[in-house]
Amino acid sequence: MAKFVNRESLAQVLCDNLNISKKDASYAIELIFNEMSESLASEGYVDISGFGKFEIFFRKERMGINPVTKERIMIPATKLPKFRPSQTLKNKCNNR
Repeated sequence: MAKFVNRESLAQVLCDNLNISKKDASYAIELIFNEMSESLASEGYVDISGFGKFEIFFRKERMGINPVTKERIMIPATKLPKFRPSQTLKNKCNNR
């Protein structure tokens, strides 16, 4: 069965392994995610050794078509977070 990981399960792992309260563990998880979000929002990047790298990808302005009216529209430029897994993570996922 596949394992599902979310904020609550991460907090529970911290509780179990570090003997801290659930509230403190949840606070620690929030701090980590907030720091990652702030870095990406300021067009920085997040590099977690052995896991991967989160960085901002810039998508240019482009022409699109409204599927309902078939009218041509200009889609504005956007910034998107992108994840690139490390070789270590790729190997682990492929049981190497």
